[in-house]
Amino acid sequence: MKNYIVHQQVKLNSPVDAVWDALTNPEKTKEYFFNARVISQWKEGSPITFKGRMFRIIPFEMKGKILKAVPGKLLKYTLKNGKGEDASQSTVTDELTFENGHTLLTITDDVGSGDGAEKRYHRSVKGWQKVLKGLKKLVEKNN
Repeated sequence: MKNYIVHQQVKLNSPVDAVWDALTNPEKTKEYFFNARVISQWKEGSPITFKGRMFRIIPFEMKGKILKAVPGKLLKYTLKNGKGEDASQSTVTDELTFENGHTLLTITDDVGSGDGAEKRYHRSVKGWQKVLKGLKKLVEKNN
């Protein structure tokens, strides 16, 4: 069975600490992550919740758990999408590296395998492209 993993990368003209803040600050995530605030203590084992309104009208909430958090370097967490039997879980990893005055953010989203995985993969690719475009705009306007 094929496992579907999204790989996205963006080069940001911004320091690592500003990018980390944009990834972990609920007021900033609301600006680029489908109007969702991300809430967590950012410690291994702690919960993470994305809560907002898709298209500003459709309420949604995704919950998961922080697997690893190294400020300014790495954030890895699970996210459960949907409810009941239709729920799926993905594992998202955000890696930050700084070189030549730029921060490189690499996102991997392991959406799993089985029924619906290919559809989740394609939806995730489009979603991450939009999120990273918005994140880039946010962190570079404040630079």
